[in-house]
Amino acid sequence: MYERLIAGPAGAPAGDIGALAPSWRIYQAAALAITAARFALAGPMLPPLFAALTVGDRVRMALMRSSDGHPVFTGRDSAGRAMQAAQHDHAWFLPADDDDDGRIDHVVVYARGGLDAAALRALVRLRRIWGHGGPQLTATLIDVGSPAALGCLRCDMNRERTSQLGTARIWESQTPFVPPRHIKHRASGVSDAPHEQVARLLALHGRPPARIEPLLADHTSLRRSSYASWQQFHRWRASGHGSRGSDQALGFRLIFDRPVTGPIALGYAAHQGLGQFIAVE
Repeated sequence: MYERLIAGPAGAPAGDIGALAPSWRIYQAAALAITAARFALAGPMLPPLFAALTVGDRVRMALMRSSDGHPVFTGRDSAGRAMQAAQHDHAWFLPADDDDDGRIDHVVVYARGGLDAAALRALVRLRRIWGHGGPQLTATLIDVGSPAALGCLRCDMNRERTSQLGTARIWESQTPFVPPRHIKHRASGVSDAPHEQVARLLALHGRPPARIEPLLADHTSLRRSSYASWQQFHRWRASGHGSRGSDQALGFRLIFDRPVTGPIALGYAAHQGLGQFIAVE
């Protein structure tokens, strides 16, 4: 039902909401919020997965321009105040390696609070991603909907679905978790250890408790690429802010008692590509 997502009605102008038909009309008729959009990337050379943070920031900047500063993309209200929603309703910009070759080929834009008509128009208008830190990329909007409609397990990934938005009991790091707090070493012991920060952030995002296990980079899809360490990922934003503790880069496996639906992204710069998990089983 999504084949005419980009083409839309004959003669629809670029950026017109009609270019989202029929996906947009299906969700509108059912009074459902569109919370996720997927882009396919193309270019002379796709960026490596370890540049996820750079690509996520570039997508954010491009959508801020194409939307004339829409609050869902800027994370700020009309008065310029930072949005403080407990559940992080502003957009997340999540690069993905959906064909497991070590290079970024898709980007998910997710907003828990929903993407309104103005935000959807900006998504339709986004055709190129540029900026510091890499070559120009072409972006093609391939679908909009909800995580339930666009997600799958890692073993089932294809052009239409992504494990970033899957539903699973077991989730594994796709990009490293960078702790937003410093680890505290006291005479009484250690507090704010990385796994404790992961547990706290899961609760902050309304997720159920999970068993948290360490995960080496070479236990994931990274084994197919030329790098095998979480430390090789870009871990500093070129602009913008965010709470950041140590320079650690860590991977984890999350095991829940029952299936949960993505996306799951935790820690420093999680809304720009770091700290991402993918649905495994």
